[in-house]
Amino acid sequence: MGAVSNITEFGNSVNVTDVLAAGISPALVKANCMMNLMHVEGLPAGTMTAKLVKKGSLSAASLAESTALAPNGDGELTDTSVSATIAKCAVVSGVSVEQGQFGSISADRIAAEHGAAIARFIDNDALSLLSGLSTAVTSASILTIDDVMLGQFNIFNSECPNKEVPLKAVLSHRGHYNIKKEIVQSGASVWTNQSFLEILAGTPQNNCHVGSLGPIDFYATSGHATVGGDTVQGIFHPMWCFAGFFAPAPMTWVKAKGSEGFYTEYASYMFYDVLEWNDLCGVKLLSDT
Repeated sequence: MGAVSNITEFGNSVNVTDVLAAGISPALVKANCMMNLMHVEGLPAGTMTAKLVKKGSLSAASLAESTALAPNGDGELTDTSVSATIAKCAVVSGVSVEQGQFGSISADRIAAEHGAAIARFIDNDALSLLSGLSTAVTSASILTIDDVMLGQFNIFNSECPNKEVPLKAVLSHRGHYNIKKEIVQSGASVWTNQSFLEILAGTPQNNCHVGSLGPIDFYATSGHATVGGDTVQGIFHPMWCFAGFFAPAPMTWVKAKGSEGFYTEYASYMFYDVLEWNDLCGVKLLSDT
């Protein structure tokens, strides 16, 4: 049967072309973890540089009876330091007057997105510090629990202070997968061991924490550097390996622009620095990308 003529159809009316549905997906971007895993201070006052002190130590020696001991190198106490130089990261957005008047992207949304972008930038900058660690454990191919434990050994062997504080292993998502796969394939006993179950069944937290295995807390994220076909992950002491200086919050200003195109400029910036404090308090873990 052919089409019926003269029927008032949907296309005869003037209709709204698009309606926003109730569901809004968040952006597929990484969470932030590194800022919580280091020594943190506020910005220095009156200068853009700050020194973190590294205490020196003395050595004793045996001494025979009635023997003089003059001052020598063993008794000379020398402290050293590392310097933080404050820099800034920034993001600028322009919102047209049409978007501002009729659109759904608010000033609050812009400010929140700026803050999130700055946080991700700083987190990736902190992740890049893993590449600068001088001690490395290189996996034969994929990351294993033994590789992580060897990293822990190197840190303890360097006599890093506060060994009672759990070390932090910040892995790529592939490295985390390889650790879980090794545990699963190690035998049925893991299913009765609460320590193994925590890292296998734990739900990733907002700060990237994915579980603990003995005295090591595991985190999984993206943004790691790569070198020679390996991903640069790391295990380190959260008190003594890395440090950061941060402003209390990003600063944002808003300016109306006319001759440049009739839009509102939103500009945000934040002063900060992240740096390696004690090199031997961390170990980079290299495994196949």
